[in-house]
Amino acid sequence: MYTKQEKLEAYAEWITFAQSLMDLPEEKWTGPIAEGKWSPRDIVSHIMLWDKYFLENAVCPMAEHRPMTLKNQDFNEFNRDAAAYGLTQSKEALISQTVDARQQLLEVLQNIPESEYAYKYEDTLSVDEYLLDFYEHDRHHMAQIKGYITATA
Repeated sequence: MYTKQEKLEAYAEWITFAQSLMDLPEEKWTGPIAEGKWSPRDIVSHIMLWDKYFLENAVCPMAEHRPMTLKNQDFNEFNRDAAAYGLTQSKEALISQTVDARQQLLEVLQNIPESEYAYKYEDTLSVDEYLLDFYEHDRHHMAQIKGYITATA
């Protein structure tokens, strides 16, 4: 991933992957990927809510050159809340929300000039760092889900 467009295309791969889960049977959608682990539904909800959080508190502020509003999060609590939220949504609704959140992020990121991608906002985070961290995060969870689907086929 070298150019802005390549970075955004890689980041957008989550959308296609999430949409592919629409065909997952309900028992696989809601079943844990391993003993004591989340289900695909939980993982999708987790990524969607982190996308929304970073859109509002980091990416939009970076794009608008205003202070970020990131707070120290209790990651376990945030993730528990994300899994609980997923329980309240149909598969279709949750995947739709996931796609919408990622598309919103991509739209804002597209509007940030490539020359600003390496700039470290508030000595905390750059667009490049954000994209790399979440690209790797996406790939980690995609591999987990793919492995689970393959193992239970």
